[in-house]
Amino acid sequence: MASRSSTGVIVALVVFVVLSVALLAVSIILFADKSAAEQSANEAKAALETYISSTERDTTETKDLLGKTSGGSLFGYMVKRDEDVAAFVSGNRAADLATMKDSLKDLKLGENDTIKDGVRKLAQDRDARKAEAEALKAKSADLAKELESLKNQLAASNKQREEAMAKLTASIGTYQSAAESYRTDFEQAKADLDRARADLQSRFASESEALQAEIDTLRSERGVLDGRIAALQKKVEATSTKAGNPAALVDANVIDFDPKTGNLFIDIGMNKRVVPGMTFEVFDDAAGIAASAASDNGTRGKASIQVTKVGDKSSTCRVLRGSSSRPVVKGDVAANAVFNPEYKFKFLVHGKFDANGDGKATTAESDFVKSRIIEWGGELVEGDTLSGDLDFLVLGMQPPFPPELPTDATEAQTVAYTAQRGAREAYDKLFQTAADAEIPVLNWGRFETLTGSVNR
Repeated sequence: MASRSSTGVIVALVVFVVLSVALLAVSIILFADKSAAEQSANEAKAALETYISSTERDTTETKDLLGKTSGGSLFGYMVKRDEDVAAFVSGNRAADLATMKDSLKDLKLGENDTIKDGVRKLAQDRDARKAEAEALKAKSADLAKELESLKNQLAASNKQREEAMAKLTASIGTYQSAAESYRTDFEQAKADLDRARADLQSRFASESEALQAEIDTLRSERGVLDGRIAALQKKVEATSTKAGNPAALVDANVIDFDPKTGNLFIDIGMNKRVVPGMTFEVFDDAAGIAASAASDNGTRGKASIQVTKVGDKSSTCRVLRGSSSRPVVKGDVAANAVFNPEYKFKFLVHGKFDANGDGKATTAESDFVKSRIIEWGGELVEGDTLSGDLDFLVLGMQPPFPPELPTDATEAQTVAYTAQRGAREAYDKLFQTAADAEIPVLNWGRFETLTGSVNR
């Protein structure tokens, strides 16, 4: 009994082992087949991805395209659609995008333009050409009407001309007889005019002789009158008084003062030829200007100002020199001897000047004075001769008399002595002539004072 049980167990064990081995073999075979299937599936999936990705397969556009394949493949449908588009655009089913664009180059499409844009432009161009053609057609019709009207007018004019010619031809006979009569009358009138002209010429000759005699008499009388006028003119010049010093004139009035900015305002601007940079001397009133002009070196006013901004009828100024004890106030007057709102003063500048106060008079500083006169509206007179219409003589520093020459002076010393003495004599002569003629004389001190200048 025990032997049978052992045999059954062994058989069962053997069967189990055999079945296990068989199951293992089957599992190995099935796993191998599964791996091969998975590899094939992966390869098929990779191949499918080259045509369409999984993301693209799930889009609405792909599903719509699949619905239009009519049972065929999506790739075949898309290839056929591209060929249809190429054939529609260029007539060549194998054309690519570049070929299609090249075939449409006559449309002159832009980089981002579509065929629809090109067709729209063509339609617009067509409509414009159509409208232009309609306008030309209407104009042609108008011109045809105008031409017809002109033809009618020409016909009417020709008819009127023919009628006029007929009337003229009919009246020529009458005109010819009248012309003969007029010719006879003309000959008679011509003879009368010739006689009248001869009479007039005779009268003109006699009257001309009489008028010439009268002219000679008047010329003689004019000579006498000119002599009397010259004598009277000398008397007038001897008894006349010269006009007041132009340096004492008021040129502007202070109309406002801003204590915060220190700016003040005067009542003249571009309307009176004021320019930026121009300076003025400020006085309490016109009497102060006159007193300064009359003093030898000029008494300075309460302040010196300079124009910084020019308006149409007023100017803004800054204070160059002033005093807190005598501030500039509204109603003060300003003067610049060079400047005149209504007239250009004439200046004769002579000698060398010390405008910067270094004790050395130079020609360069003389040029500075001249440039100031020109900038401020004055007129320079060339030469060293005082003219009758001169307004100011501006003199530099008086040249000193040269020391006496030694008995053994050289030629160079003699030339220098002569030049220096001539300069002093010319200076003194100009000064005396101006004084005799009552022409105002300005040295640098008076010029500086009466123009509001400050040492540069």
